[in-house]
Amino acid sequence: MAGNLSDRDRRELVRAHNELNLAPVLPCSEFQYFHVVPIPGKGQGCRARTNISRGTCIHEEKPLFSVKRVEIGGMSPATRQRLTHELNRLRPDQYQQFLTLTCPGRSNDQDQERFEVNNFQMIIEDAGFSQQGVFLDAARFNHSCLPNAWFNWNPLLGDERRPAGRLTVYTVRNIQVGEEILVDYQNTNCYEGRITRRRNLHRDYAFNCNCDACGCRQRGHLSEERRAAMRAAEALRQANQGQHNGQRWNLRESILRLRELLDQEGIVYPQKATLSGELAEWYYREWGLKNPLNLDLNLRDLFLEASRARLKAEILCLGENSEEIRASLDATARM
Repeated sequence: MAGNLSDRDRRELVRAHNELNLAPVLPCSEFQYFHVVPIPGKGQGCRARTNISRGTCIHEEKPLFSVKRVEIGGMSPATRQRLTHELNRLRPDQYQQFLTLTCPGRSNDQDQERFEVNNFQMIIEDAGFSQQGVFLDAARFNHSCLPNAWFNWNPLLGDERRPAGRLTVYTVRNIQVGEEILVDYQNTNCYEGRITRRRNLHRDYAFNCNCDACGCRQRGHLSEERRAAMRAAEALRQANQGQHNGQRWNLRESILRLRELLDQEGIVYPQKATLSGELAEWYYREWGLKNPLNLDLNLRDLFLEASRARLKAEILCLGENSEEIRASLDATARM
């Protein structure tokens, strides 16, 4: 993307990097940041081979295969037929690698079950279908409701002449050597309470989550309190989407409260980036309305602060060469 950037965009990226204080790192293709080892109670998992700074791309991978899916929930006969087709296309050694992935054994159709618990979302199209892929190495990352890494499908990566896309994994905080690297399998449900999260994880992946947020120690109790406060703030945000002054002001306050709670909980993406973008939109709209109640707010500076917060979250979790970065850079140029 660097060749398509304006001078202003480059300055924004430099600013974001400086504010994030990201350390220069080796490309993940040149250094193995983690190794797959046995993890007590989890089978296998990924531990850091060295200290890793936040914002590091520790993994890129293309799919072993992928399947187009149109339904939500159980697998339809048409999708099962597509899965069979993709499995039949694998070489014998590739199929054997697929068989090494976790399978809970709750179904007679173990190929389908193994695919269901190991696939990653790649593409969600407006037409209503998604593409789900199996990534042999990325499938070894275990789950936490308080992840220290983030996975994302980036369709822009790959061969320069024909980018086929790659799954990327970025660290969202500093990780110590020997520490397990963990991602969130349910990354859109961070406001949910422990009981709901654990039930959904057991339903979808057949394990009981015992991460710090789901545990019964002090960290788990604090997490439960914060997530209850998140749900209350989210309900307030949803209830104040109207246009009169009181609703608009409550909307801003609920967004600020949600971002504060996410920071306290240590959750970076995608909620914080989305909320920062929504907050920037709020300042932009209020600036356009010339509302006298907001004359004491420096709307332009607040807009830039919120837009840059979104940009920094995306750089941290997705890297500069992503579609989301382009949209965020365009958004910061509006005022």
